[in-house]
Amino acid sequence: METKRTLYRDTDNKMLGGVASGLAEYMNWDVTLVRLAFVFCLFAVQGSVLAYILAWIVVPGKYNPSGGLGFGKILLFALRATWGITKILFSVVFLPFVLVFLVLQGLIFIALPVLVIIGLISLVTMHN
Repeated sequence: METKRTLYRDTDNKMLGGVASGLAEYMNWDVTLVRLAFVFCLFAVQGSVLAYILAWIVVPGKYNPSGGLGFGKILLFALRATWGITKILFSVVFLPFVLVFLVLQGLIFIALPVLVIIGLISLVTMHN
């Protein structure tokens, strides 16, 4: 029976976030080759920095008995805290604009067919 493998960031053998060393451990590859592939992708593939940062956040770190938080948990906590503040701020600041937009949209929904009918009537009466 094969043991279940799980992808973790290797926080003990890390250079930056442990993503490359964790991937190397998961795939049973040499960590140096994986790091070289990451460096190559940094220059050759657009968006690879964003992909690395997302992997750093999403892929959990290995269990650390010392109880270190890790970058991903700290960033996730910060994003959750700022998202709550941002939602409140956006709803207070943009609520009047949203209401005005909805009123204008309703007026256009009502007025556009009326204006089209008036335009057609005026075209027909001008040519007669």
